[in-house]
Amino acid sequence: MPRFSQSIRVSYRPADCFALVADIARYPDFIKWITAMRVSGQREIGPGLVECQGEAVVGFKGFVERFTTQVVADEAAARVTASLVRGPFRKLFAEWRITESVHGTSDISLAIDYEFRNPVIGFLAAANHDLAVDRILNAFLVEAQRRFGKAI
Repeated sequence: MPRFSQSIRVSYRPADCFALVADIARYPDFIKWITAMRVSGQREIGPGLVECQGEAVVGFKGFVERFTTQVVADEAAARVTASLVRGPFRKLFAEWRITESVHGTSDISLAIDYEFRNPVIGFLAAANHDLAVDRILNAFLVEAQRRFGKAI
């Protein structure tokens, strides 16, 4: 089962990075292969702790899939997790962590653990997952620049 993670250091405040990662409804605005996102059941389950479901439609190169995750955004821990509810996966868990680095900059890490039900799709995804993670992190960096302006 593929599991991978990657971290980057960015010149943005941790609070801004958390707000960007937690704003799943806007992912289709800046991640080109997420063609739609429907957020439902959003509720505060504790101080700074928000839970919702995100139903994503993902498409690239003629491949279109829909899946739903349970998302928990924990502001105090600067952590956003997504767990599989339904979709083409046997297993899916993603975790974003944002930590303060030097001089107000942030380290952002993304870890994903997944397994597709269809072995052919799983093989194709595994062969391209490093590229996909790079593109996801780059999309977030470009969006941070658009939202927050020039880096610190």
